[in-house]
Amino acid sequence: MAGQTINDRLLAARHSIAGQGLAKSVCKATTEEMIAPKKKHLDYLVHCTNEPNVSIPQLANLLVERTQNTNWVVVYKALITVHHLLAYGNERFTQYLASSNSTFQLSNFHDKSGVQGIYVLAVSFLGHAMTRKSDIDEWG
Repeated sequence: MAGQTINDRLLAARHSIAGQGLAKSVCKATTEEMIAPKKKHLDYLVHCTNEPNVSIPQLANLLVERTQNTNWVVVYKALITVHHLLAYGNERFTQYLASSNSTFQLSNFHDKSGVQGIYVLAVSFLGHAMTRKSDIDEWG
């Protein structure tokens, strides 16, 4: 897959038109492209966790929502992004995830793209690790 998909571009444009900058940034960090999330998107989301006017619950919910995508790349990148924010973001993000009822429901994850094996295993493993509250405390 070379470059962003049409779906990625349309979703980002829809968020831009609606004035949803945070949603656009989450979308850009969790594209279907088979590369790691771009540093500039991760850095911006870390910056957002330090901004008093940014809703941490909204940011967390946007990322949890991306983990419900049927594409394993999007799910994996969403989990990587959450991990990055736990490690480098403001403590408010970690505290919100630790205290909220938001969970990563990945036990029934099945990739519909036809790719099997290690990718699905990696997504499931990372998702399981991130749902454990003790892991959130250790990563923060």
